[in-house]
Amino acid sequence: MRIAALGAWNQLGSWKTRHPVLFELSISILLGILIEIALLAFQPPTLLIVRRVADDTADRMIRLAERTTDRIAASPAFTFLDIDDATWAEWGWPLVTPRGKIEALLERVAGSGPLAILLDVDLAFPGDKDEEASLHDFLAAYAPTSPPLVLVRSMIDTPSGKLPLLRPTDYDDAVAGKANIVFASPLFERDGDGKIRRWRLLAEACEGNRPMVVPSMHLAGAMIARQAIHGPPPGVPAPALQRMDRNLAAFVPANCAARAVEREGELDDWPASIPIAVAPEDVSKRVIYRVGWEKGTVGLGPLVDSPAGGETQLVAVRPARLALAADPGAPLPGIAGRIVIIGGSFSGSGDWHDTPIGRMPGSLLLVNAVEALTQNGTPREPSAAERLAISLMIIVAASLLTSFLRPTVAAWALAFGIVLLMIVSIGRFKSGVMLDLAVPAVGAVMHDIGESLIAMARDIRAQGWRWILKSHGHARPIASGHDRDDMQHDVPSIGEGGTK
Repeated sequence: MRIAALGAWNQLGSWKTRHPVLFELSISILLGILIEIALLAFQPPTLLIVRRVADDTADRMIRLAERTTDRIAASPAFTFLDIDDATWAEWGWPLVTPRGKIEALLERVAGSGPLAILLDVDLAFPGDKDEEASLHDFLAAYAPTSPPLVLVRSMIDTPSGKLPLLRPTDYDDAVAGKANIVFASPLFERDGDGKIRRWRLLAEACEGNRPMVVPSMHLAGAMIARQAIHGPPPGVPAPALQRMDRNLAAFVPANCAARAVEREGELDDWPASIPIAVAPEDVSKRVIYRVGWEKGTVGLGPLVDSPAGGETQLVAVRPARLALAADPGAPLPGIAGRIVIIGGSFSGSGDWHDTPIGRMPGSLLLVNAVEALTQNGTPREPSAAERLAISLMIIVAASLLTSFLRPTVAAWALAFGIVLLMIVSIGRFKSGVMLDLAVPAVGAVMHDIGESLIAMARDIRAQGWRWILKSHGHARPIASGHDRDDMQHDVPSIGEGGTK
């Protein structure tokens, strides 16, 4: 056994002598594979450096996708009735959005034939009593044939670590049992750098001692939009909001003690290629942003099919004050067949958020999330075979580059190659496939560091303690061809790694 091992070692040494470049390349590839395995063993989503690289890579992909998308097929169109600075000033800078204005906007919009209405205003805070009573009566009389209406349900965090409590409103009894009105959560997830990259499909909460789940506003909006675009699932004619409520019943926690989204399922079965999946890894997924905020612009985002025929921009922005000033005897223009979001962009709203494509009001967060869920469902990863092939390709590329180029040059070349890979895969990214380059990218960086450490170890072994001393070259005048030849022999070969 020992003799056989010694023979194999001698053969390896002989092969190394005959094929030094191939030997170095094989060792480099093996090093890269070991690094990849080590990263995966540490569960990259919880590894801080991998998480940061993943966020940076996805942010770049999102910005690239936004700038290269000029048209979206099978997408709803949106109208943002914006309580902007001028509207807020005209209303007298109130501390709470006037309930009378909310009622008037809802009445005007509901009578103009929208696909759905998302009211991005928290009704839990008290306002004028008379206006509150009038809005209560309006919601109580909201007809079953009126368009679906999604209201904000905010929550109260509990210091004990239990599930949050639902914050009650004065309108809960008015909408109880209505199939076309639902309370939903407006919450997204804010990362450590302050940017919102991920949504929440649902929120676990308690009403008294009763555990429950609250759908997100973007989930409710997407369910309505998908049914309008694709039709209801075969044999399931129930309205989208009712079907969503039944499907989410399976995700209700056992009690109010702790958060535990453990069950898996899909909220609909159409189209099969882009499901809205609810699982521990799908509840919080990236928002693939399509449209950024531009103050004072009346149209935002790429072109989509207009409900009125032809094409229109994804989001039409209209000041709320102009909607209230329009002819009350005629439907509001630019509302029919669209998802209407009523919210505020005024500077003091407190509803401004940083995203990978810039700062935007919360209502535009909802637009991006509804569109992404409608168009692509929850983001999904490539197949295991594709991920393995991409990782191996990057490992081999990193090994080749570090075998023939200096580490710094190899690192820049590899970074350029990863950028090219991002550009090539942008089409699949737009269709909701999240190509996670974080692990291979971090692996390539660590591979480069490993190669540099190996080269440094060789230098230390060759120079001994003299390695710690800085090497100073002695300049000589170039007087003859013989001197030039000598200087050329002093230049390290391109295959050497590390710093001498």
